[in-house]
This record gives sequence, C-alpha cells and structure tokens, in this order.
Amino acid sequence: MSVIKSSLNQLEARLQALVEGSVVRLFPGSRLPQDLASQLVDAMRDGTQLGEDGVPQAPNLFTILAPPEQARAMQANQVLIDELTRALHEAGQDSNLSFSAPPVVRVAVDPSLGPKEIQVLAQNSLEDISQTSDVATAQNDNGEAISDTAFLIVDGTRVFPLGQSVINIGRRPDNQLAIDDARISRLHAQLRAIRGHYVIFDLDSKGGTWVNGQRVRQHTLFPGDVISLAGVPLVFGQDAPDPGETQEFVPST
Repeated sequence: MSVIKSSLNQLEARLQALVEGSVVRLFPGSRLPQDLASQLVDAMRDGTQLGEDGVPQAPNLFTILAPPEQARAMQANQVLIDELTRALHEAGQDSNLSFSAPPVVRVAVDPSLGPKEIQVLAQNSLEDISQTSDVATAQNDNGEAISDTAFLIVDGTRVFPLGQSVINIGRRPDNQLAIDDARISRLHAQLRAIRGHYVIFDLDSKGGTWVNGQRVRQHTLFPGDVISLAGVPLVFGQDAPDPGETQEFVPST
C-alpha cells in the first residue's frame, strides 16, 4: 500500500494547486475554491485502489452536488468543468495514478445544501463516459432509444450510471444494482427503458417502492425524482446535452 500512499501524497498538493488556480481565476473572491479543491482531493484519494497491474487506479467519474444557484453557475460554465476535468487528469498522471477511462466531471443540484456548500461523489466507471455528449442515446432490444447519460444517486453516497434497457434492483448480489440493506427485498424493483424513458416497477417487494412520497407499482421517471425502496433513497438524474441545463438532486425527507 506504500505505492498508493506515495502517489496520494503527491496528488494532494498537485490537485489542490491546479483546482484552486483554475477556480480562483474563474470565480475571484469566492469561498468555493478551497472547499471544492479539498473535496475533490478527498474524493480522489478515497476512491483510489491498487489495480491488477500494481498501479494505483483513481476514480474517473466525479459528481459535484451543489445548491441551486451555485450549481447552475457551475453547470453553465463549460470552461470551469473542462478546467476541473483537466486538473483531475493532470494531477492523477503527475502522481502516477491510472484511470480506467478519461475523467468526467458533472454537476447536480442539491437544494438541501447551504450557500457555497458542496459535496463530491466519486466512483470508477469502466465505460468511457467522456464521450456521452457525442452519443447521447443507445437502443434497447426493441430498437427504442434510451439515454446513456442517466444515473441514480444511491443513498446519497454513490452514483450508478444507467444505460441498460433492463436493470434489476435488490439485495441479491446478482442484480445489476445490488444494495446490501436488510430493508430491501432480494429482488425489489426493476427499471425498464420504455419509449425513451426509464420506468420503475415494484416487484411485489415487502417494503414497497415510492416515488416522490407516493407508493407506486410503476412510474415513469424524470430527473430529480426521489425513489425510496423501503426507506433506502435513490435519486434519478440525467445529464443534459445542453451544458446550460442542470439536473436537480432532491434529497428524501
């Protein structure tokens, strides 16, 4: 593990300098740069693992949750997103970290956060999601277009990219989205791509499936919808092809 520790020691200073330099230039006088830099550093550090080739591998998908006004300002500024992405990639390479695919930074709105308060989620995606702006849809088995920019925020701690036409959700390990929580049934719910939208179906679960506070048997999902699987929160989001459009992250109550 000394290899990872050495790389992360280099990473912290390098990423802090790159991110702060970029954001200070774009947002002079703001308190955001220090918070953003430190959270990106923490997210990259916490998500770094030793790869099979012995080289530390950093997460490549970073989701920044921010309050509405700040998130919209960040989302509308593609220069900022590009700078953050470049900084993460450059800092990782300079610190001898590898990536399974080019890093991607995206922004989602979390209305529960205070002014200039942010949260960063990081994960490792095996897909090259940096190209999703060029290829915004895939097709299911019926030839219908489905979005490959949709995702679920699971229990406020991780991002699960969608893109398949059928996604089973439950406690059983062989589900596409397995959630190890005793409240969730072994096969609890299913997402299906129907006419270009994801629809969630409850699979006769014990604890029920809820969307925006209402119990449902099936429900067509839209960005910002809050799903509760027997009390475990998931939020449906979708990256917009227009960089000025922001997805809304609404926490469960």
